[in-house]
Amino acid sequence: MLTGERVVLRPFRPDDREPVWRSRLDPLTWARTTEAPYAPETLEEHHARMSQPRGGDGAAEFAVDLDGVLVGRAALFHVDPLARTAEVGLQVPPGHQGQGIGKDVLRVLLGFAFRTRNLRRAHLETLASNAPALRCYAAVGFVEQGRLRQHAWVEGAYDDVVLMAVLRDEPAQTSSPSR
Repeated sequence: MLTGERVVLRPFRPDDREPVWRSRLDPLTWARTTEAPYAPETLEEHHARMSQPRGGDGAAEFAVDLDGVLVGRAALFHVDPLARTAEVGLQVPPGHQGQGIGKDVLRVLLGFAFRTRNLRRAHLETLASNAPALRCYAAVGFVEQGRLRQHAWVEGAYDDVVLMAVLRDEPAQTSSPSR
C-alpha cells in the first residue's frame, strides 16, 4: 500500500468490483478515462475482464481509498522500460472531486513511478474541456506538451485532447509513498 496525506493506494479487493463497474456506466466518465468508444458492459463482463491476469509490462493499477472507502482508481500503464516512461491515469467520481483527492493521488503515484520504479517521465492525456483535471495536473507539475485538435468525440461534439508530462528532475510536487 502507498500512503499519501489523505489517500491510500492499495490493491483492488473483490468487493471493489461493483463500485468500479458502476462508475464506468456513465458515458462522460467513460469519455474522460478511456479512448475506446463507450460500450457499457454487464457486471459479469466487468468481473471477467478484471479477473484477467495483467501483462508483464510493468503496469500497476490501484484502488484509491479514503478513510476506508473506495473513492477511485489510479494506474501506471504503457510502461516503456527502455525510455523509462509511463502513462498515468486516475478516476475520481464526481462526488469526490474538488476536494484535493486527485492531487494527493497523483503525488503518491508519481512518487511510486519516480522513486520506486525509477522512471524519468510520466505523461497523460485529458480532454481540453476538463478544466478541473487540467488544474489538478498542473498543480502537481504536469506541463502541457501538445494538443490533438478535435481528437475526441464526446457527448455529441469534438474536443481537443491535451498531452501533458512531468519529468522526475523537475520540481514536481511529489511525495514519497510510504508502505
